[in-house]
Amino acid sequence: MSRLKLVAALAVVTALGGCSPLPSWAAKLTPTGLPQFVDTDCETLGAEWMQVQATDDNGVVDDKDPVIWKIEFASPSQLKEITVGQKPAGAEEKVAWQPPKGDQDLVMAVQRKNGAPLRIEFTLDALKDGKVRYHNEYITADEFAKERVSCEKT
Repeated sequence: MSRLKLVAALAVVTALGGCSPLPSWAAKLTPTGLPQFVDTDCETLGAEWMQVQATDDNGVVDDKDPVIWKIEFASPSQLKEITVGQKPAGAEEKVAWQPPKGDQDLVMAVQRKNGAPLRIEFTLDALKDGKVRYHNEYITADEFAKERVSCEKT
């Protein structure tokens, strides 16, 4: 295979396999300092379960990392906002909230109906001062409000 064909083939593989949609969920803190997760997708598929894991020193999420909060829904929830430590209607808390250190790396995962789990990586310290973790970036609450798509039909 010529170098040009190899480069073209790699470009196609990267374009098709390397681009995954950004998660529609955002992470922020409530006024009381609890993490809150907001689904910005207009066509919510429904959450089957949601959990927060605290990573260990290697920074990689795996089965050895403790789950510090988990809820499951009997039927997929259409909730757009979920705050840790608060059990929404229709949810069963499987793991009670265990507050981590502020600088500890955390991963929120949500299993949506008919989809792969979506994940958001964050720290509580990085969410302070109104920051929001959205599309793999920490942004201000004002920036998040501007980026958030309105689901109202005009």
